[in-house]
Amino acid sequence: TVLAVEAFEGTNEAVKRGGALGRGGATMVKVSKPDQDMRFDVPVIGPDTIRTAAAAGVDLIAIEAERTLLLGREELVRECQTLKVALIAL
Repeated sequence: TVLAVEAFEGTNEAVKRGGALGRGGATMVKVSKPDQDMRFDVPVIGPDTIRTAAAAGVDLIAIEAERTLLLGREELVRECQTLKVALIAL
């Protein structure tokens, strides 16, 4: 079941909205739109995304390989380990 789709509010707000509707143990998927202009609008996740996702009950984040930017990669990995959020690239 899809609980939230990101719109203009951004990733973190969409995750919060989805988390409010879910019951924990959720999966978040971050992909680009089919016609997304990657020169100007690159999908991004960072440490704040991990913290927000964990607080919303997300325990697995799947990102689009080679099309999603990891902001603050080392801190992002630490947050995933600390908060027990699995991160995979598809």
